[in-house]
Amino acid sequence: MVQPITRFLLRPHTQTSFHRPLSPQGKPFFFFGFQESVCIELILSHMQGYGADVHIITVDGLIIAAHNNILSNASSVLGNFLQQSKVMNGIRRIRIPGVPYDALHTFIRFLYSSCYEEVEMKKFVLHLLVLSHSYVVPSLKRECAQLLERGWLTKENVVDVLQLATKCDAPRLVLVCMRMVVRDFKCISLTEGWKVMKRANPALEQQILESLVEADSRKQDRLKKIEEKRLYLQLHEAMEALLHICKDGCRTIGRRDKVLKGSQVVCSFPACNGLEILIRHFSSCSTRVPGGCVHCKRMWQLLELHSRTCNEPNYCKVPLCRHFKEKMRQQSKKEEVKWNFLVNKVQTAKIAIRLFSSQRSSF
Repeated sequence: MVQPITRFLLRPHTQTSFHRPLSPQGKPFFFFGFQESVCIELILSHMQGYGADVHIITVDGLIIAAHNNILSNASSVLGNFLQQSKVMNGIRRIRIPGVPYDALHTFIRFLYSSCYEEVEMKKFVLHLLVLSHSYVVPSLKRECAQLLERGWLTKENVVDVLQLATKCDAPRLVLVCMRMVVRDFKCISLTEGWKVMKRANPALEQQILESLVEADSRKQDRLKKIEEKRLYLQLHEAMEALLHICKDGCRTIGRRDKVLKGSQVVCSFPACNGLEILIRHFSSCSTRVPGGCVHCKRMWQLLELHSRTCNEPNYCKVPLCRHFKEKMRQQSKKEEVKWNFLVNKVQTAKIAIRLFSSQRSSF
């Protein structure tokens, strides 16, 4: 999160909007306890070189004038670097290679004020990430990582950013990049960045491929669980429809003492139609024995499953309910465990459906 602060002249005839990053507690950063007006004075003194005792030589051969005390207070690593540097005519001179002048100037200005220009941040975010990691400036490093996470990543640059984030110890940014690569691996693996990374960093390639395998495994597990939930839900609906048919009767099937509603009536039980067909087959099948006809076997299993969840076998209207209750006493421990597992799953599906229905009705 960033907040805009005051505007002031940065260069002749230009006006620039600066941003101050927030601390983890949501409070603005202040430069060593100073007010914003003091921060601005420090920036201006840095830009105009007043009292400078440090010259930072860039890769372009240009010089950035700065102040030893301010740089040392802002970065202990940079302070140690300055202490070891040579002094000529009262000026400490250090080189920071590999970074263009404008990016380094933005970094030094941040050390003075904890502020940055948004346009420059977006332009030099990768350089600033490396500098903030190398010289241990956590607030700037956090801002760079957040900017990259918030939409700067593309299919073309995500592999490069991933390598940089790994070297700069930015775990959240690594995770964001890794997820993007795994999610769109087919396209990203065709980019030039991926081809270069394969040659230069085979260990990272192996890590990405392992993540792909893990992601695929998690996806398969997720699909398997979804399919299992669907099956248990269907079993629950079938049991509800069975109880409905045996107790109240439905359109064209039910107890002899019930007046049937006719085929034109719409039934509120989703599994009723399929179960009605199964019951008609069960009543007329010539091989109606457990383990015989596949359809009859399903009916036997459904009747037994019902009996295991029924709490009133003496008054239950479902056929063979009490018979299966008696049969349970003679079953092996292995069969008992298998059926108990199935009953628990179906009851869980029942609870989930009721919870979902209650939530929908509350809206």
